[in-house]
Amino acid sequence: MLLFADDVKLFNCVQSESDAILLQESLNKLVHWCNTVGLELAIHKCKVMSFSRRHSIIQYDYSIDNVMLQRINQVEDLCFIFTPTLSFAPHIDWIVGKALRSLGFIRRHAGSVMSVKCLLILYATLVRSIVEYGSVVWSPRTKCDIIRIERVQHRFLSMVSRSMGINHEPHDYKPVLIALNLSTLSERRNMSDIKLLNGLVSGVIDSPDLLSRIGFRIPGTTRSGDPYYLASVSKNYLDDDPLRRAMSLVNSQTS
Repeated sequence: MLLFADDVKLFNCVQSESDAILLQESLNKLVHWCNTVGLELAIHKCKVMSFSRRHSIIQYDYSIDNVMLQRINQVEDLCFIFTPTLSFAPHIDWIVGKALRSLGFIRRHAGSVMSVKCLLILYATLVRSIVEYGSVVWSPRTKCDIIRIERVQHRFLSMVSRSMGINHEPHDYKPVLIALNLSTLSERRNMSDIKLLNGLVSGVIDSPDLLSRIGFRIPGTTRSGDPYYLASVSKNYLDDDPLRRAMSLVNSQTS
């Protein structure tokens, strides 16, 4: 069971109908406890989602007080959009659209009257924060998604370059990045990944479960100088794992 504020998530690895029955029994116990202490569940907000890469899953009808819960294929939770396959393409669509709308608001109401310093503050606060929130969870791997997110910053750089009179080749915003002392969004996501890893190793982030998933390479056992050990995997989608991605980034910087 996962708890956050007034939200509760019950989950179980369902490989057979008996596993689904156990999950329903846990749900029944939760409902009984709520009734005992006088808490009322918003049944219309209770949903069911199955996470799996299989085409066919066990479709068990979960219920609360004989009311069958709706099974959904997409849900927004803590400002993340989750899908059954854990593809974050819908989430990226959402944050890119939201960030572009915020950037359009800045362009319409402040683009021609504010200094570059003020525009930078507005961009970092209202736009960049949208496309960076929780990036360690959903950081894209495909080149197409990386480019789509980067275009958000490119539009801002294009707007500012005209105000500053910076000449640059079409679609080449490096001169503007240098002038504003900015990094690409991809570089900033990589820094966030590494910050998470360093926080776990140094103890700044207290999470024994995540720390136990970090593979340290024992010195002297191989010729490799990489600080982290990455086990071989047969599926490339495992490279989306935040900790594995962060360890790979650190290894690439030290090799």
